[in-house]
Amino acid sequence: MEDRNFKKSFGIRLRYLRNLAELSQEKLAERVGLSTKTISYIENGKNSISFNKIPLLAKGLGVPVYKLFVFAESENHREMLDKLLDSAQDKEINSIAEIVKIVLAMK
Repeated sequence: MEDRNFKKSFGIRLRYLRNLAELSQEKLAERVGLSTKTISYIENGKNSISFNKIPLLAKGLGVPVYKLFVFAESENHREMLDKLLDSAQDKEINSIAEIVKIVLAMK
């Protein structure tokens, strides 16, 4: 995997796990000892994380280290949603947004 693609995949996975853990970037940054800006850059594939921070990141998210590198799960869902949303009309997107809000409120 190319470095650029790896950083992007890692960032998508990090955001996915952070959202799953219901953590803000600020809260995760505080737990790991990084700045919020750094977390944002990692999630957007602009920065990589140093090797020694990986276990701290996993601990902050409450997952084993290997879960940070299971890219297929989060990528496939995102790609599927992107394709569905690309083909949807505005009215359908508004309906989908309302459904997502309801589902997220159920947590």
